[in-house]
Amino acid sequence: MLTLLRHFRTSFIFFLLGIGCLLAFNLSTPQIAANSSIQELFAFIPLAWLFLGMSAVTFFLNMVQTMLGIKRQHIDC
Repeated sequence: MLTLLRHFRTSFIFFLLGIGCLLAFNLSTPQIAANSSIQELFAFIPLAWLFLGMSAVTFFLNMVQTMLGIKRQHIDC
């Protein structure tokens, strides 16, 4: 399990950041301004999508790199 986490550390960090942004948005309480507009922390939503997308891309690239490394080891033997 630790070797898997070591290979996909960047993806895991981006995933945790994305989940953290979603949690921060859901746990924040909306404020109502004096002019009756709602003030929420909407910036966390695109940040969450950005981090989750970066997590998926880095996971895919690391997976391809790992699979190519495994195939090279079998070819070299």
